[in-house]
Amino acid sequence: MRKNLLRLLLLVICIYITIAGWIYFNQRSLLYFPDADVKSPSEYGLLNVQDLTIKSLDGTNIQLWYQEPKKGMPVVLYLHGNSYNLGQRANRFQELTDIGYGIVAPSYHGFGKSEGKPSRKAILSDARAAVRFLQENGYETEKTIIIGESLGSGVAVAMANEFQFAGVFLITPYTSLTDRAQEIYWYLPAKFLVKDNFVSSDKIDKINAPLLIIHGTKDDMIPHSHSETLIDLANEPKKLIIYEGKGHSNFDNREIFKELTRYFIDDKESDSEKH
Repeated sequence: MRKNLLRLLLLVICIYITIAGWIYFNQRSLLYFPDADVKSPSEYGLLNVQDLTIKSLDGTNIQLWYQEPKKGMPVVLYLHGNSYNLGQRANRFQELTDIGYGIVAPSYHGFGKSEGKPSRKAILSDARAAVRFLQENGYETEKTIIIGESLGSGVAVAMANEFQFAGVFLITPYTSLTDRAQEIYWYLPAKFLVKDNFVSSDKIDKINAPLLIIHGTKDDMIPHSHSETLIDLANEPKKLIIYEGKGHSNFDNREIFKELTRYFIDDKESDSEKH
């Protein structure tokens, strides 16, 4: 009986280690879902968006979409999520450009036409290259609004720790990838296995810019409790909007970018008029 129990225990341990090992060595394929099948911006209806190739800071060629802002409007630096490519964000870019915002949107390593493979180091290199593009084209980060969507929220927080922006807008953010990994893989010591960790909870209190966060109550990819934790840690001015019944990506783009404009531009102009 004891021998049978010992054999069973050893079998369970072996299965456990095998599962943990498989997840560890394949975690990037579980985190990143790039799609190289991207069309030209005009095929998505973005007639004035330029499809460019720039050098990431590590020398890799990456794709970047760019459109100048209308007179008097700022540029938006848009950092996308962990799946597909820039084409899947075309509707959001259309809403932003219709309002008058300029667009600078890098495509991470391995996404769209970008070369290489995604990793934390590579993605941060891509984001810094996009900031360099802004600066080389005469845009000051202090007058630029940075938007981070899902995975990109952690990238945006990291960039807002390195550069001063006019505003930081986070869409469905997480406290850290290790926190989310531990919630999903509760049966593993996931926090010790994650290679590409973006930690916003340790950095968000160092942001010295207005912060706007949105999330949905039905988000099954990143619970809205992550946003509630982040907003509590952040400095003023800050605002959290929780949309009842919304999931991870089914927001009304017109509505959320109207909120962006109200918070970062209209309210700022109202404050200036008061003074």
